[in-house]
Parts: sequence; C-alpha cells; structure tokens
Amino acid sequence: MKIERLIVGGVALLVGLLLGWMGRGLATYNVHAAQIATYDDWRVACPAADAKDASCELSSDLVDRNQPNSTALARMSITTDKDGKQIVGFTLPFGVALEAGMGLRIGKEPVKVYQYRTCNQVGCIAVTPFDNNLQTALKGADDASVMFAGLDGKPQGVPVSFKGYQKSVGAWHAAEQRRHSWFWRLFS
Repeated sequence: MKIERLIVGGVALLVGLLLGWMGRGLATYNVHAAQIATYDDWRVACPAADAKDASCELSSDLVDRNQPNSTALARMSITTDKDGKQIVGFTLPFGVALEAGMGLRIGKEPVKVYQYRTCNQVGCIAVTPFDNNLQTALKGADDASVMFAGLDGKPQGVPVSFKGYQKSVGAWHAAEQRRHSWFWRLFS
C-alpha cells in the first residue's frame, strides 16, 4: 500500500513538473519579439512570430582571415522563401564580374557556378535551392569556399567557416518550428 502511494505520488510529481515546464514555454514565448542567437561564426536571426510572412535566417559573414584587418567580403544566408522552399543566398561586394557568376566549392568537389540574380544597395546576390544534396554536402564538409571574379577578371576565394555550423542549423530549424507552432513552443 505504501509503495503504491509512493509510485502514484512520484508519477503525479513528474506529470506536474512536465506540465509546469511546458506551461512556462507557452507563457514566456514572446510572439512580438525578434530573436538573434550566435553560434561561433554563424547567426540565427528570427523575426517576431507574429510576422507571418517572414522566416528565420541562418547566416555567416565570410572573412578572409589571411588578410590584415579582416572584414566581411561576402555573406552566406540560408532561409525559407515565400513558397516554403529553403534557399541559400550569397551576397558579394560590388565590383564583381556579373557575367561569370559566383562559385561554391565544397571539399574536393568541382566548383558549382550560380548566376547573380540582382545587385542592390547591399551587394550582388546569387541564390540557389538549399536542396538535400547541398545540405548533405555542407553537413559533411570541413572545407568550402565562395569564389568570384572581380572586374579585373582575377578570381578570388573566400573560405566558409564551419565553426558553429552544425549547432546553428539545428537551432535554425527549431526556431522556425517555434515561430509557426504553439506545440513546439511548449518545449522551448
């Protein structure tokens, strides 16, 4: 009889703790606040959950650390477009040879060339689907470079850092789920 009461009491305590923790997740999730988290060289930036047409973005500034006073030369961003498809975008500086496009080399694979879509006040942008092949290639990579040609025709390569990439991808997926579903907010 005492053991049964102890078991029932223990189960009731665990259920109460779980419900309290889940209730805290719902109660403390601010749907009106944007969130930014940094994972080494990668960032996850999410607009407020009440901004229904926006998506979280996973990004990294691409820096040539071999140059003195290293500054960001390019940016790699992964997000979801308005049709719900995941895309990766590359923002490169002005002064690139537009006709040549830009390239992405992952590991020992050949360079994949992507054409620029547009240039705006931020820079010149190339976009490609973030499909399963690209996701798998980046997940298993420890070496990648974004390549482009300047107006002088000289090729340049900027390394992609994978420091914090795996952790940031998981955080990006989780943040996107929390933005669109109250159920996932229970576990935040």
